[in-house]
Amino acid sequence: MTHLLTKKRTAGALSLLLLSGALAACGGNNNENGGASPSASSPAASSAGASSSAPAASADPTQLSGTVKVWDWDEAFQKGMIAEFNKKYPNVKVEVTVVNPNDYLQKLQSGIASGSDVPDVILGESAYRGKLFDLGVLDNLEGAPYNFDKSTVLDFTVPYISNGKGEVIAVDQAITPAGFAYRRDLAKQYWGTDDPTELEKLIFTWDDFIAKGKELKDKSGGKVLMLPGLGDAFIPLKGQNFAPYVNGAEIDLTAKVKEPLDRLFEMRDAGILGKNELWTPAWSASMAKGEFMFYPMAPWGPKWHISANDPDGKGRWGLVKAPEGGFTRGGTAVGIYKDSKNKEAAWAFVQYAYLSDEGAAYNFKTFGNMTGSKSFYVTHKDLIDAPGPYDEFFGGQNLAKYFMEKIVPDMKGEPQSKYDSVVDGVFNALYPLWTKDTSVTADAALQKFIAETKNKASDATVK
Repeated sequence: MTHLLTKKRTAGALSLLLLSGALAACGGNNNENGGASPSASSPAASSAGASSSAPAASADPTQLSGTVKVWDWDEAFQKGMIAEFNKKYPNVKVEVTVVNPNDYLQKLQSGIASGSDVPDVILGESAYRGKLFDLGVLDNLEGAPYNFDKSTVLDFTVPYISNGKGEVIAVDQAITPAGFAYRRDLAKQYWGTDDPTELEKLIFTWDDFIAKGKELKDKSGGKVLMLPGLGDAFIPLKGQNFAPYVNGAEIDLTAKVKEPLDRLFEMRDAGILGKNELWTPAWSASMAKGEFMFYPMAPWGPKWHISANDPDGKGRWGLVKAPEGGFTRGGTAVGIYKDSKNKEAAWAFVQYAYLSDEGAAYNFKTFGNMTGSKSFYVTHKDLIDAPGPYDEFFGGQNLAKYFMEKIVPDMKGEPQSKYDSVVDGVFNALYPLWTKDTSVTADAALQKFIAETKNKASDATVK
């Protein structure tokens, strides 16, 4: 994946220029991580002060009424956000039904088919976002009565909230640019530094990463490895390939995963990856044990990964950019049902909770989630400059500034497809076998990957 380095230096520089208005809000002239100097004349700066259009927001909020039904799996978020929302919109009632994310899409499809229980506000977790978009049940937010202006959100996020027609049909619950959470104690012990700027240099390329992994394995006597397993390694490797790979019913799987698989198997064969599967108890417990140096992490990770699995780990974590650029980790889209009877009230809630400066401030201060709305990074520069809710776990490192200055400028959008979940499902089923059977080669793995994807997506042409 070394070709990404050239792309990173050119496209990354252009992205930095486009986002510099937002970065100025994050970094200013006191940039502890060495970010680029901001330009007040950038497109981001000129649009950052704009707020997302919303008919309800332009009217008297107290005059808007109705009942909005939301399906979500995060009851704590909704409970807190609804209370904040009702301070501004006292006559809009928001009813939340807690739905397991693994059952969400099936429950939604059943409700639509029967014409019975369908929420006004619909969530699309990253595992099935493309499938949800393909159903055609979400309203076009760029049309009436929403009139959403996509130029008000960070440019790289637009493909993640758009359907195949290029219509914006959702907003992001939070942006999910990702880097690596790392154990400061282990980095200091085995590499002599726990400074993220120095670590960036040590793992600048994936070749560097593999070399440092071998060194770590040798110095620790095999007690500490780079990543918990093949699943963790594949997230950034695949995620850095932003190129579209689905064209209608054609899936160019080789273009998407061959290079990532080659790197993945190189890491496996170098012995720098553990044998853990994602989300298993052993994987979660490893964070507190200090068995692995790195974990892929987006802004939601400090809450749901680090603090949850290493509650006594305050001060022993850091955030560093992954080799060769940023990638996405998870993410949830939030849209409005096209046949909703409460569109204005539903949009008022969505706009407030996920885009407004007030809602974004509550979201950030309480959960560490970062909005895609450009205006937040200007109007709430004070929040970005101040310690975040989970920075103490990271030795006081300002996570929000690091994400915005070091990772976001490299990010590109990736079109969503109904086949994304198929590809991810096939990988998740196969990589435990590749972990156990080290005789499987990268080429053999690719052919098996293609064959299994064909079985799961029988309506598509897979190559």
